[in-house]
Amino acid sequence: MSESISLTVPEQTTSCFVVAADEATGDLPLSALRRLSEPFATAAAERLGGPSLAITSYPAAHSPWSLDHAVSEVDGDDLDLEDRLFDARRHIGVTAEVPSTDRPYGLRLARAVARCIAAHLDAVAVDIDTGQVLSERTSEHALFRLADDWLGARLPPHRNGGRCKVSDDDIDGCECVELTTSGLTRFGLPELRMSRVSCAHDLAALNVLRTTAQHLLPMGNRPGGHTFPRLLPLTGNDFAAYWGAGDPMWSDAPVEVRLTQLSPQLLDVGPPEDFPGTLNEWLWDELPPVLYDLLSCGRNPASIET
Repeated sequence: MSESISLTVPEQTTSCFVVAADEATGDLPLSALRRLSEPFATAAAERLGGPSLAITSYPAAHSPWSLDHAVSEVDGDDLDLEDRLFDARRHIGVTAEVPSTDRPYGLRLARAVARCIAAHLDAVAVDIDTGQVLSERTSEHALFRLADDWLGARLPPHRNGGRCKVSDDDIDGCECVELTTSGLTRFGLPELRMSRVSCAHDLAALNVLRTTAQHLLPMGNRPGGHTFPRLLPLTGNDFAAYWGAGDPMWSDAPVEVRLTQLSPQLLDVGPPEDFPGTLNEWLWDELPPVLYDLLSCGRNPASIET
């Protein structure tokens, strides 16, 4: 097997956000855009109607977008939100075709506009690339970070929905978990996958994927062919950058991961080939503790959830 990975970063990518609403007025874009703050307000007015910011509206029954996946991600206790998605009469799409030089700003602009439309119509906005329902805040943060719901990778139901009875102390007791990112292709990158993970290590595996995505992210702004080693060194700075934090999340040696190309748009992430044990033993033995403990982290370093 080759010791390198070859991939092509496209010059242009497309991303779409859909607002599930009960109505759509004729002056919708202009009236909704009044809620936008800078640096997005001026750019939205300039781009509106072109390929970098196209707004289209369809009756939900004839919509080109399926929101079924988004519905499946809704918290089972939030029945009102699920009803609003199912009962919406209109689907309003905000689509952005962006060149590499406009990533991630052009993507952020489209999402900000979708949020404004949703707030204007008291509707629900969905990220089509990840299937995630957007939070109801009406503005984008001033600084970009991948952790702001740009990476559609999340923990599965705990213990395979209760079906897995393996003890937490059994390091290699099951292989229930498969994690696959979504949303990286709009940055010009392939998605990432980790398979055959034990339930006990699901958070650690998720954080490895998050860190790997952040390490690769700068490549998405360099269109064309790229060849790089399959063995990728992940650092505490990579994990910090994912969260938008200033200080490294760990100071010890980098964590080496092995990439395997499953398709042009999908990379498998696993332990180095010379690791003598299984994937789950590697997750248990070789990772810094923060990758096992950190569930979320706000922009304020004090706002860390474990």
